[in-house]
Amino acid sequence: MHLNKYTDILERLENEELEQVELGADVYQQLLAIYLYENKLANAKLLWMRVPDKLKEDKELSQLNLLNLALQHNNYTDFFKHIKYEWSEKVKAPLEDLLLKQREELFTLVGSAYVSIYQQDLLELSLLSEDELKKACAALNWTEELYGDRVILKPKVKETPPSRGNDDQLLKLTEFVTFLEN
Repeated sequence: MHLNKYTDILERLENEELEQVELGADVYQQLLAIYLYENKLANAKLLWMRVPDKLKEDKELSQLNLLNLALQHNNYTDFFKHIKYEWSEKVKAPLEDLLLKQREELFTLVGSAYVSIYQQDLLELSLLSEDELKKACAALNWTEELYGDRVILKPKVKETPPSRGNDDQLLKLTEFVTFLEN
């Protein structure tokens, strides 16, 4: 059982790239899309460097490279802007999975980094419609508050497990060293 559903396709495409002299843009598109989904951004960058110049003019391949650049620079706004594209069937599935993964990552990051965020700021960052954002926030149990005419979204507070104090750790270490010395 593979951990990733695209592993077999990726292996086949990588072997195809090694064995064949000239490849079509579709092979590079699929490879690039799977690398992006698997967060192998260095592999995607190196693949782009290996793509023949005549194929770099392919619109979909160029769009995939823009996604890669946005991911490398952690630019969510550019990523969400560039992923809104009519993808071919060969790359559609991994890119839809990537979109879901990136949205989940964005909400996790915002939820752990902020106590609250203006709805408008999150709309601009995620490029979701207001209804889509409300559904996503409701699914995560985020709450809304009005601040004048602006809506503030508040992520659900996650309880952190109690950590042991430094004194407890020092005591345990002292006991262990004493045990080793005796």
